[in-house]
Amino acid sequence: MPKPTRLALEMALHEEQERRALEGELWMLEQAWREAEEIAAIADRLLLPAGTDEFFEKYGTDPEPRSRLHDG
Repeated sequence: MPKPTRLALEMALHEEQERRALEGELWMLEQAWREAEEIAAIADRLLLPAGTDEFFEKYGTDPEPRSRLHDG
């Protein structure tokens, strides 16, 4: 599909959402954002090896303890 046609299609698809946001119905966009964040978090966890959640629960996510391992 030519780039101008793809751009026109994307603009048409998003026009309704943009109109609603301008009219004060921002809550719909916020809800869509939350749903996208939830889906992204699930997708991120799918790529991690088994036991990763338990590791982070036990050791946390702070990168600072890593540097302490090198200090001796």
